[in-house]
Amino acid sequence: MRTELRLALLALLAALGACKPYVMTNSAVEQFPKADQEIEFLAAVEKMPAVTNNDALHAFLVLQDGDDRSADYEARRAEGVRRKWIDAGSLTNPNEAAKVGWMATAGCRVMQVNGGLTMHLFGPVPRYATRELVYMEILPLRTENQVLTGSEFVDYLNRLGRLAGRNRRDKPESPLGVPAGESAPSPGNEGAIQEGSLPQQGPREAPTGTQGQPAATPPPATPPSGSGVPGKMSPAKPNQPQPSPGS
Repeated sequence: MRTELRLALLALLAALGACKPYVMTNSAVEQFPKADQEIEFLAAVEKMPAVTNNDALHAFLVLQDGDDRSADYEARRAEGVRRKWIDAGSLTNPNEAAKVGWMATAGCRVMQVNGGLTMHLFGPVPRYATRELVYMEILPLRTENQVLTGSEFVDYLNRLGRLAGRNRRDKPESPLGVPAGESAPSPGNEGAIQEGSLPQQGPREAPTGTQGQPAATPPPATPPSGSGVPGKMSPAKPNQPQPSPGS
């Protein structure tokens, strides 16, 4: 009985340890917070085993506004709540590994990804936003409760940026209200984009004459003798008698 109780206790402790959030020692934005340090910031994030909440919020603010004017993490988190990326009271630890779900929600809102019918009804909540971006091959295959490595997060930002470049092109509005280009191949599958060939031109109708009958095609005109075609010599007429001097 004691053995069974001990095994149950060990299983409970293992389960509690598995639920413990993955926390990093620090965030890259603490070292590179300025706008002109964005290259150094991304290089530092790319080497991290997981992207933190602090770094992810900073990156999304830069992606949407071109700059992060937040003074600290609490200001970034307040901006995330205001822009409906996260819920109020969430992401209390700045160095905790960021969950894919809220990062997918932020990506869909920043890039205005409408998704399918479910997202139209419920909005870009973490579960459906994650599924949509995985389907579009913008996110790697993950669930909303998993995390991204630093290099995966940088790749995610690059794919969102390429999606933004596609959405900025001038395109006619869809008659169904769906943004043009929403069903286009994702940035991760550029090889699937192929230029379509032009349709073959059909036979032209012959001009009609009287009573609906096709008009006869006139024979090609023969240039008058002595008038050469520009750039060409006129052929001489064979066996043509030459006039005598006295006549």
